[in-house]
Amino acid sequence: MGTPIPLSDGASAQLARLAVAVEAHRGELAAALWEVETQATTRTELEWLTAGLNPGRRAAWLAQRRGIGTVFAATPATLPLYSTLLFALAPTLAGNRVVVRPATASRRCVALLIELAAEAGLAVELADEPWHRFAATAADNADGMVYCGSTDHAAELDHILPERVRLICQGPGVCAAVVPDTADLAVAAESVIETRIFNNGQDCLATERVYVHRAVRDEFAATLITAADRIRIGANTDPATRIGPPLVPGFVEKWASDLSSHGAVLRVPEREGSVYGVAIVEAAADAPIVVQEKYCPVLPLVTYRDENELGQMLALGEYALGLTVFGARLPVFGTLDFCHVAVGGSLYEHEDAWSAFGGHRRTTLVRGPGVRRTGPVLVPYALSDPL
Repeated sequence: MGTPIPLSDGASAQLARLAVAVEAHRGELAAALWEVETQATTRTELEWLTAGLNPGRRAAWLAQRRGIGTVFAATPATLPLYSTLLFALAPTLAGNRVVVRPATASRRCVALLIELAAEAGLAVELADEPWHRFAATAADNADGMVYCGSTDHAAELDHILPERVRLICQGPGVCAAVVPDTADLAVAAESVIETRIFNNGQDCLATERVYVHRAVRDEFAATLITAADRIRIGANTDPATRIGPPLVPGFVEKWASDLSSHGAVLRVPEREGSVYGVAIVEAAADAPIVVQEKYCPVLPLVTYRDENELGQMLALGEYALGLTVFGARLPVFGTLDFCHVAVGGSLYEHEDAWSAFGGHRRTTLVRGPGVRRTGPVLVPYALSDPL
């Protein structure tokens, strides 16, 4: 186990050096990202990364915190650079040494950023172990761990890591959008499609399901299909591509291979090899395609009669992360465990690397001294103590 390291007076300087290095190597980083995501996603990811590396006063509280020691971080395949900042680099700024194991599919991207971070003075290193060996090493050596991925692996870590090890697990999201009869249907349809396809549909804040009031169901469905028809699929190297090859395989085939078994198919997706376009399926509120994580550009449409029924529908399922509501007024159903709520626009418009993130039900687990909970967590804060 490591010895807790007080926050260095040079942490802000390290962060500034890394920001300069990222800008200097922007072309190289972008080229690596094009191997795993579209050029449109790359532009957004690099914008978020740059903003996160320049936090200003948002990170001033770090001067009053000290690290807990050694943190192990298992980062996701998708949005690899931004995820590395959130879950691996941010804890170093709180005074921790971090050992990071990136997902295999995006390891090259992460390795480039880790090299730049180490040169900037951040206490971070890359691990190259199979998953189970990495988890076992963490059980013996970690003071804290951050894990992003499946609930099965999260449950395994919760079991094998000693209670003294602080644990943060971020799992499936399942975000919902609500379109009441007061909504601007064109705006709602464009936003729903844009958020469904972000990062090839493989993102925790992507819209996985949309609930529409029955009074506007027909008009909204037609508008939604028109918006989906404009989305171009193809190779990541084509600047016009909006949906490219899925980085995490298996999910698309699971849901798109037999759409009619899930409900009424409103839009059959185009296909080029492993790349599928947007599929739209009208389904029952409790259908698996609605309440389970999909991680692919399949969009279920659910019709509701009133706010009471809507509230019951939104309470279904094991996961709750984000909720977007369109319309002139908010329904009265409450947020029903959804931690991140946007009104009239996209959750992505409010992205901030220095704000707490997470959801309820089985979406997030936060475990620490005297703490076991779900909900949002700011990783560097949870993995540090007051001076």
